[in-house]
Amino acid sequence: MKTIQLQVEDDNYESFLTIIKSLKKGMIKNIAVKEDCLVDDFEQTKNYFHKCLENIEKGDTQLLSQEQYTNQMNNFKKNLKSKYANN
Repeated sequence: MKTIQLQVEDDNYESFLTIIKSLKKGMIKNIAVKEDCLVDDFEQTKNYFHKCLENIEKGDTQLLSQEQYTNQMNNFKKNLKSKYANN
C-alpha cells in the first residue's frame, strides 16, 4: 500500500473530493483532511522547544560549552572514520 499526500487549493477542494469519492470502491482505504498543516507543525515545534527549555531550566538537560561540543563531535567523526575505513 502507498500513501499520497496532496495540497489542494480551497477553491478546488470540493471538486477534488467529488473526483476522489467517485473512484472504484476499495481503491482508497482512508481519506484524512488536515486543515492548515502549517499551524499544526508550528504548534508541535513550539511545544517541543518549550519542553526543551523547561528541561534546561530544571537542570534535567546537560548543556555543553562550544569547546566540549566541538571535541565530542570531532571524536565522533574520528570514530566513524576508523569504524568504516575499510568499507
